[in-house]
Amino acid sequence: MDGMKRVAAVLLVFVLCLSVSCHGSGERETDALRAYFLDVGQGDCTLLRTAGGDVLIDCGPESSQESLCRKLKACGVERFALVLLTHPDEDHIGGADAVLEAFPTDLVCLNGADSASESAERLRGTLYARSVPTSVARAGDSFLLGEVLLTVLYPTQDAEAADGNGGSLVLRVQCGTISILMMGDAERETEKFLLAAYGPSHLSADLLHVGHHGSNSSSSEAFLQAVSPSYAVVSCGAGNRFGHPDGRTLARLSAVGATVLRTDRSGDILFASNGENLRPVS
Repeated sequence: MDGMKRVAAVLLVFVLCLSVSCHGSGERETDALRAYFLDVGQGDCTLLRTAGGDVLIDCGPESSQESLCRKLKACGVERFALVLLTHPDEDHIGGADAVLEAFPTDLVCLNGADSASESAERLRGTLYARSVPTSVARAGDSFLLGEVLLTVLYPTQDAEAADGNGGSLVLRVQCGTISILMMGDAERETEKFLLAAYGPSHLSADLLHVGHHGSNSSSSEAFLQAVSPSYAVVSCGAGNRFGHPDGRTLARLSAVGATVLRTDRSGDILFASNGENLRPVS
């Protein structure tokens, strides 16, 4: 019996460690939003947990799909209300087929760009095989999940599907007075469009998920001044061959007063909000 108790105690500690690593020691029942910027190596994946359901934005590269599914299960995810794939680059959709196999999903939103890559072919096959509802997201589309409103800012309704980074979905997440701007791999041309179409009043955000992994092709000075984020998260892999994040981008973020957090250095990054404030959770 004593041996059984010791085994049970060890299992309990293991479960608690999983809970702390995923949810963070500062989780509170009053949080209306928990945003996890997951470390998937050189790629992007963000989990939003809300009272209205779980949302996944991008799924990282194929190389991280097994560890990603384990992380999502450790977080308590059982199904997704919404999965958004900003564009069909492998480092954003490579894990999508595994995620959709592991978790029932109510809706998948794509940017409409076509791709002949192996990752895109696997994704299309999984969507078809599992009969997952899909749609093409365009500016003005919005999704209300509990107290969280997720709005698509780009591409526009009349835009043709653009290949590559130029067609990335740009998303605004609003929870009470707190906002998060998520740029996918959008670059400076998209930033110019957003500045002209929306202006600082609608682009200002408490947290910026930095475009294109912190590349110098994104995060222009004018754009960052308009967003004026208190926090900036860069999703990138340790020692990646692209040199992300670029030092010039980091300097521009510093110049607007943003506290920068990086998945290559911090691993999974968690922010929580009750709708009135946003706080990093260690």
